[in-house]
Amino acid sequence: AALELSARRREAARRLAQGIEAELQDLRMTGARFAVDFRWTEDPEGVPVTREAVVAVGLGPEEIPDVSLPACLSFDATGIDRVEFLVSPNPGEPLKPLSRIASGGETSRLMLALKAVLSRVDETPTLIFDEIDQGIGGRVGATVGEKLWRLTVADANGGVAHQVLCVTHLPQLAGFGDAHLRVEKIPLEGRTVTRIAVLEGPARIEELAQMLGASGESAYRSAEEILEEAERRKGCR
Repeated sequence: AALELSARRREAARRLAQGIEAELQDLRMTGARFAVDFRWTEDPEGVPVTREAVVAVGLGPEEIPDVSLPACLSFDATGIDRVEFLVSPNPGEPLKPLSRIASGGETSRLMLALKAVLSRVDETPTLIFDEIDQGIGGRVGATVGEKLWRLTVADANGGVAHQVLCVTHLPQLAGFGDAHLRVEKIPLEGRTVTRIAVLEGPARIEELAQMLGASGESAYRSAEEILEEAERRKGCR
């Protein structure tokens, strides 16, 4: 049973890697690679595994972790596999553990790619992305905004609808929100308090214009164009 689970898990890992690499292309991480590393650990009190049994479930020689079979392998309720995500953010770089190689912006985009691929089976009701715009510009921001918005929509392929909360300073990303909240800190009676305001209509356009760091009629027009582009992309789903 452990070997059959391992074989199915590896097939799922291949599909996962293909899906994530495709998402990363959209997120301007061209040439980035993603892989899943499998390891087995020997344990005298573990489950006995033979090379014949491994071949019987369809695992090839290249898929057998670095252990000498036959062997007794460590296991728990999840099986005999110990799994780690590997990533190469840039062409020519070797695959390394995700926890050690990715920058803040790359980690955010990798997490978004994972959530986008896994959205069909991930039933977590609410997803929170804090500063996912770190290290990306306006062009990528619109793509990230669209992908975040699509996580909120249940599609015909079985995708699960989530509530998505996103903290961002990027107007191209904020334009995709179905609701826009402004969070600000102000001094009040000797203390600092946080206030939240729901922005709609002209107030939202003004806020987007301020997020663009510009002023005047051209800034307001740019903010309106951000909202128009977001609505256009939503209508093309």
